[in-house]
Amino acid sequence: MIEGTQNTQPGGIAPEYRVLSVADAKLVWILKWSGNADHIIAHKLGTMPSRVSDILAENTHVGSRDQATKMVAQRDAQK
Repeated sequence: MIEGTQNTQPGGIAPEYRVLSVADAKLVWILKWSGNADHIIAHKLGTMPSRVSDILAENTHVGSRDQATKMVAQRDAQK
């Protein structure tokens, strides 16, 4: 799971990381409830772990936890 370093240079500029959308924020919560660690969630979504932490601390995408809870409840009600 460790990425190769053939395209990186010491002191190089870090790669761009994706900014997470509202849909991504809901997915972050679902992945967290599924037992994934923050850095694993970040890797799956192609972003930095700090952005995942901001969502989980509700510093960004406030209300995404409630929306994710409703999504899961709706899915469970359909079963």
